[in-house]
Amino acid sequence: MSLHKNIFIAFFTACVLFTELSAKDTFSFSGIPEEEKISEEIFTNYIRDIIILQPEYLEAKAKNYELSENKKYAQRLRFPALSASIINDRSIRRNIEKVGLFDQKQRKVRDDSFDGVVSIDQPLYTGNEINSKIKLAKSEITYSSIQSSEIASELIITAVQIYLDAASSVLLNDYAIELLNKIRKHKESARLRFEAGATENSEYALVNIRFSEIEVKQAMLEANKIKKLLIFRSFFKEEYSSIGLPSMKLFENESYNSSDIKSNSYSEQKSDISIRQQRHKLEITKSQYRPNLGFSMRYTQYDIDDEAEDNDLRGGIYFSLPLFSFGRGSAEVAAANSRINQAIINKNKVVRDTSNQSANIFGSFFGSLQAREKLINSYENVKLQRETFEIRMASSFSIPALLEAVSRELNLYEQLIENEKNLLIADLNNRHLKRELLSTFYLTN
Repeated sequence: MSLHKNIFIAFFTACVLFTELSAKDTFSFSGIPEEEKISEEIFTNYIRDIIILQPEYLEAKAKNYELSENKKYAQRLRFPALSASIINDRSIRRNIEKVGLFDQKQRKVRDDSFDGVVSIDQPLYTGNEINSKIKLAKSEITYSSIQSSEIASELIITAVQIYLDAASSVLLNDYAIELLNKIRKHKESARLRFEAGATENSEYALVNIRFSEIEVKQAMLEANKIKKLLIFRSFFKEEYSSIGLPSMKLFENESYNSSDIKSNSYSEQKSDISIRQQRHKLEITKSQYRPNLGFSMRYTQYDIDDEAEDNDLRGGIYFSLPLFSFGRGSAEVAAANSRINQAIINKNKVVRDTSNQSANIFGSFFGSLQAREKLINSYENVKLQRETFEIRMASSFSIPALLEAVSRELNLYEQLIENEKNLLIADLNNRHLKRELLSTFYLTN
């Protein structure tokens, strides 16, 4: 059978299995006892209340307000500029030729002044600069809004990961302690039997070795629990209170595959806006080398310190046209066009990276989903074997077999919890990539 045919059969089988699994409701941590879990509503509310207090989230909100004010500034560039000034112009030193009394007097009037001026300037056309600045400000607001949503969504995944690590570390450590407490009496029985000569030295040594392995495993779980709880306290600003692992519904979307994402991730949206921003900046650059048209008016009150009554009102249309800039304009425009091309290239890179992320998420989710049933079955079988050994200890005394079953049970339980964590995180990453995670946790930007 050819390699291509094998790949096709494997892919078809995976799709069929995935379709069957997605036809029914699937929940996270389904292999965990109900008393160790909390509902999706309680969990999502808890995470949401933490996210809105994080500095990254608050900073993003503050950035949105700043850009909103920048947009107001750009829009108000269309309004006229009204200004008032006092011109105090006195002669400090004068060296003029004395021609006659009349000429000297006229020069004095012109040289010394203390005038009040009120002027108004209304731009009519600025080479499309104002319109481009307004569009740029609006696109910056949109970009910031998408970015703040992305930050909040990423914070959710971070918070969930920290929570799952803390909750699972507590659960695993408690589970290991419970198993140790159950088998301590058997270790003591093995010691008494060895001292009475009923057990060989090699068997007793094997009991001690396997019991020590379980104790070492529990010590490692204890150390990991301490580390995860410290990280939890640092992020959540409170101690973990053994709330439980979340039971969240998976498969929110019927189709869960890499082709389902169609240019709607946060990164792709931001890259689209970046292209528009660079085009607006290009227009602003071009506007510096276009004609300018406006209307100005100036009212002047002369010699206000002498209570003079002389004044005038001037106004009119002004027009300016750049003629030659020795290549500065063409260089600036060429650089702006290059930045547009860079933004387009970056968009293509983002599309590629998004596709890779989607494929990785799908692979992680599907792999964890396939491993789930096998892990649950293996764990339940080993647990049943351990319980059977405990029941039969009176008639068939085999402590090494019991300790081996306990060790396997603890390892399989740890693998099961870790696989469930990977399953939930993959599902949340998929929602993040599709921009659906905020709605899942009832967060709006």
